[in-house]
Amino acid sequence: MTNDRYIYESFKKGKEIYIMDDLEDVAVRYCPTKEGYKTYAKFKGESEYKIYEKSNIVTRADMGGTILTKEQYYSY
Repeated sequence: MTNDRYIYESFKKGKEIYIMDDLEDVAVRYCPTKEGYKTYAKFKGESEYKIYEKSNIVTRADMGGTILTKEQYYSY
């Protein structure tokens, strides 16, 4: 399944999504909301922070990042 398809199917179900942007070595969390979704980034060993939904990091993760589990994201 492509990332775009995985993201689409997960949002339809109201699930959070976790993807690693392999180029920047940053994990991205997509959090569904009533208005759409919010995105957060997390570098290894650091706290997550909110990022713009159309940032380059989110775009790269959408296009070809590695899908993570919730546990992988939070332990990163």
